[in-house]
Amino acid sequence: MRQWWDEWVNRPVLRVMVEVVWFGPVVTALLVALLVNMLTEALTTWFGIAFGFATWGMLAIATVLFVYIYDWVGKRRRHGSLGTPADRTHPPKYKGLIFLFSREDTLREAIRYHQPILMHCWLIVTPQMQPAALEAASHYAEVQFSIEPVNDLYDTRACFDIAQNIFQQKAALMHIKLEKIVADITGGTKPMTVGLMLASIEHSVAIQHIPTAYDVTGRHQGPLPPIAIELSNEG
Repeated sequence: MRQWWDEWVNRPVLRVMVEVVWFGPVVTALLVALLVNMLTEALTTWFGIAFGFATWGMLAIATVLFVYIYDWVGKRRRHGSLGTPADRTHPPKYKGLIFLFSREDTLREAIRYHQPILMHCWLIVTPQMQPAALEAASHYAEVQFSIEPVNDLYDTRACFDIAQNIFQQKAALMHIKLEKIVADITGGTKPMTVGLMLASIEHSVAIQHIPTAYDVTGRHQGPLPPIAIELSNEG
């Protein structure tokens, strides 16, 4: 019953209230017009003034509740998406970015955020995602890319070794110091995330995550600016 209510009533109503800009004003006007007409009718031809005022009271409550709910939904839409981490710290801009590639929109947000400082991006990708990663990399001529394939998307050790190789050798070849590199753990599988995090912690490399924005219906709205993953207890 709850699933039926959410699928056929709750989500469609919320979606209409968010996406159809005229819905709220029109329904409000209809309720107000109905309120006035029924009050007039009740006071003139129905079962007395008491019944008329009772009817008017119920309609007034319904009108106020609708206006309140509609205003609440509008504020949620205007003031930020559900789950927006407004109180989180954003990282500084870095020259080097290690990225677990899954979605181009997330990569786009990471690159946009770190420009114009960003010089080089290492994309850790599975064989299935490699064509999409190559296509995404071609869209950013101002950034150098290295494709770092990992054959098994559940192999934590393989992802750890790739990151270790970047930190120990490849970053130096690009003349990028480790303190100028950030590891993005947004994409990939959880085992890949663990491998990248462990290597980053071992080398004291900064870590970031790119959250996702959702509207009041739970629909994906796109990535938000990255937030810093703080592991120290200082302060």
